[in-house]
Amino acid sequence: MDLVVVLLLRRSGGKYLLVEDQNTKLLKLPSKGLDVSKDHDTASVVQSLMEDDLNVSGKPKGILKLTQYTAVPPVLTIVVVADEVKPRYDQATPIQFFWLSGPEIQRENIIVDQYSLGLVSQLENNAPVHSMELLETVEGNGLRRIHGILEKQMLEEAGYGQYELDQIAEEFVRICGSPSGMINAQEFGDLVELFGWPPDKTVDCFRSLRSSIEGGLTLEELQVGLCALDPATPHGSVSGQLRCQFIFRFYNVSGKGFMSFQEFREMVRDIFIFKNQLNEKTFEKSLIDNWKVFGVTESHGLSMSKFLTIVGQLKFRGTSVLFRLPQSPVKHQTDPYNIPERPNCPSPCPSPFNVKLRPIRPKEPQTDDEHMEVSLNDTISGSDKPATGPMSATDSNDLGFTIATHSVKVKRSGALSDVTTIWDLVGTEAVSGTVRDLLDPHKPSFDRLPSIKAFDKASKSNEMLSGLRYFEHALRDDGRGRAKAGFSWGAIDMGSVARCFLTICSQAVDIFANENRLLPVKSPCYVLGDLHGNFHDLICFEKVLWRMGPILTPASFMFLGDYVDRGDFGFEVISYLFAQKLLMPSKFLLIRGNHEIRSVQESFTYKTECYHKFGESLGEEVWEATNTVFDAMPVAAVIDEKVFCVHGGIPHPSHGGGYISAINDIPNHLPEPAEGSPLAWDIMWNDPIRKEDEDNDDSLRTELVGNEGFIDNDSRGTGHMFSSDALDSFLRRNNLSHVIRAHEVKETGFQLQQNGRLLTVFSSSHYCGSTNEAACVLVDNKKIRTIRLDTRS
Repeated sequence: MDLVVVLLLRRSGGKYLLVEDQNTKLLKLPSKGLDVSKDHDTASVVQSLMEDDLNVSGKPKGILKLTQYTAVPPVLTIVVVADEVKPRYDQATPIQFFWLSGPEIQRENIIVDQYSLGLVSQLENNAPVHSMELLETVEGNGLRRIHGILEKQMLEEAGYGQYELDQIAEEFVRICGSPSGMINAQEFGDLVELFGWPPDKTVDCFRSLRSSIEGGLTLEELQVGLCALDPATPHGSVSGQLRCQFIFRFYNVSGKGFMSFQEFREMVRDIFIFKNQLNEKTFEKSLIDNWKVFGVTESHGLSMSKFLTIVGQLKFRGTSVLFRLPQSPVKHQTDPYNIPERPNCPSPCPSPFNVKLRPIRPKEPQTDDEHMEVSLNDTISGSDKPATGPMSATDSNDLGFTIATHSVKVKRSGALSDVTTIWDLVGTEAVSGTVRDLLDPHKPSFDRLPSIKAFDKASKSNEMLSGLRYFEHALRDDGRGRAKAGFSWGAIDMGSVARCFLTICSQAVDIFANENRLLPVKSPCYVLGDLHGNFHDLICFEKVLWRMGPILTPASFMFLGDYVDRGDFGFEVISYLFAQKLLMPSKFLLIRGNHEIRSVQESFTYKTECYHKFGESLGEEVWEATNTVFDAMPVAAVIDEKVFCVHGGIPHPSHGGGYISAINDIPNHLPEPAEGSPLAWDIMWNDPIRKEDEDNDDSLRTELVGNEGFIDNDSRGTGHMFSSDALDSFLRRNNLSHVIRAHEVKETGFQLQQNGRLLTVFSSSHYCGSTNEAACVLVDNKKIRTIRLDTRS
C-alpha cells in the first residue's frame, strides 16, 4: 500500500500554507508520499515534512480525513491538521509557499486546486478532527491500526455510533465473558442465524471476517463484520471497498488469495439469484463475459487487488446485493420509536441486542399457540414469510400493512409544516394504551429505514433538496450581503454542493444498476417527458403533483429521460431527481434518454454547464459521476403490463424479435449504448412516422411494407422511424394497449398519434425559446389522462 500525507497547516490569523504545483502551476496543500511496506513512522514523516521541507514548527492537531483509493497497490491518503504553525527563519526554505486565509483561498479559487479548496472549506466549516493517536507506525501492527481507521470510517458511514457498538460489545461479553476474548465459529453462527443467516454459510462468513488464519473473532472484528453485513450499510466509498474485501474472502473458500473460476461462478450465481435474474440458459455466457472483464486466466485465478480495482472502476456490477443479513443486527439510535415488525426469520427469533439482553438459545419447535403469541407481540400486521437468502436484503413485497413511523402535519397550501414520529406521540391522545405496549423501541426494523431516511433532514438527499430550495428562491438584501436572484446559488460554496452531489451519485448508481432494464410499474403513475435542464418547470410539477413529497403521494412518478442539455439547469434537475430517487427508489422512476450519453452531451451544453459551475477539474468529476449513474439507468418500463413507456420509440424487430422481454438482457452498465446494445440505442432514438405521411406517400408505403414498417431515421442521422402498422404489430406481439414516449417537442406538451395508441409527452415549456406548453400523463384506473401545466409565474 502507498501512503500520501496531506498537511493542512494553519497559523495565527487563520492563514493556511499552500505550495505551487510544478506541473499545473496551481496552489495546493503540501503533501508527501511514502511506501508503507518500509519502516516508516507516519508521525515522524509529518514532522519531517513540516520542519525539513517547509521549514515551519508546530504540533499536529489531528486527522481531518482518511481515504483509501482502489488501485494496485491501494493508496491511502491521510489529511493531517496542525494549528498555531510558525515559520522558522533560521534556514532557507527549500520550496516556495504562500500563506492565505480561508476567504482569500475562496476568492483565489481559480488558481487553487479543487481538492485543496475542498479540504480548507471543510475545516473552515468546523469539520471534526480526529485524534492523532489513531496514527501509529505503518508497519506491522501500525498497518492494522491504519486499517482500523478505515473501518471506523465505514462504521460512521453506516450510522454505527457508540450506541450501536455498545449493543454488540455487551452481547460479545455475554458470550465469551471478556471484551478482550474471542468468539468461535459456533458462537458466531448462533448469533448471525438469529438474523436470518443460513447455518450452512456461517463458517465461510466467520472465516471472511477473521484477520488471522486461526483463532476466533475479536470484539473489533465482530463490530466491523456485523456492520458490513448490515443491509443498511452503504456500498460506496470506504464502506464499499471494505465490504468487497469481505465478499472476496467469503467466496474465496480455498483461502489461497486467488479466487478460482468455480468460486467466481458461485459469486456470480448468487448475484443473479438475489436480483431475480437467473436464467440457466444464458447464465454460462454471462459468467464467461463477467470473467473476461478481469482479464485473468482460469489457471491463475483472480487476486483480491484485481477484484477491488475492477469493481472500483464499475466494470463488474452487482456486489452490493451480496454479503447481507436479511435484517439489521442492531437497533439504531436514530430509530427510537421503532414500531415492531415481525423479524424476517423462519421461526420466532428475538434480537439479542435489546436493552435487556437475553441469552442466545437454540431454536425450539413451537406450537401454533406459541407462534401466534409471538406474532401478536412482534408485529401489528404479522407475516410468516421466511428469510430471503444468505446474503440478500429483505424482500417485503408480500408483507401485510403496517403503521407508518411518522405522522405529518400539512398546511392549507399542501406544504409540510411538521413531522412527528409515532413513538414521540406516546402519552398523548394520539396513541392509546392498547397500542403503547406494541411500540417496543428496542427491536431492529430494517423495513422502516426508507421511511426514516425520507424524513431525515441530515441525509445527503434531504441536504441536496434543501440546497435546491435555497437555489430556487430569491433573497432580499438584509444588510448583510445575502441578497441573490431566484434560480441562482448566490455566494454559496459550490465545492460543498459538488461533494454532496458526488455522494448521492455513489449511492444512486447501485440502486439503478440493481433495477430491471424494463421496469414493471403499477398504476397510478404520472409520466413526464423531456425536461432538458428546465428546473423551473420541474418545481412547478412538484408543487402540483407531489407537493407533500413522493412518500405521501399515492402514485409513482416516471421520467422518460433527456434530463440535461439545452436548458441552463441540467445539474439542478438531476440533483433533484437523484435525491428523490434515493429517498423513494420504488416511487421515483428514471428512464434513460438519448441525452444521457457522454458523446451527445459533449455536442450540447451539459458538460460545459458542469465546468462553468464547478471549474474544469471538479466540473469534470461532477460530469463523469453524473454519467456513471446514467450508464446504470433502466431504458424502458411497462405500467400494469399494458402501457409501454420509453424515451424514443418501439424497437426494430431485428432486436430480440420485437419482444420487450429482450430489454432485460441489456447490460446494467452501458457506457456506450451504440456499441454495447443496439436495442437500447434503437429505443432511445426512434420516432413515429406521421399517419398522414404514410397515407399520402406511395413510395414511403412501399418502403415500409418491405421493411416491417420501419425506415431509417434520416432526420436524426441514427435509429429508425416506425409506422402505425409497425406499432400495431408491436402491441399485439407483446399484449400491450398503448405506448407513451417522449423525445419530441409538441406545442401543447403532448400529441396523440398513430390511431390514438401512441402518446408523445414533453414536459419542458418554452423549449429553446419556443411557445410550447409542458405536459404530463396520468395512468390510472384503466385511463390514460393528459395534464397540461400552466408554468407562468
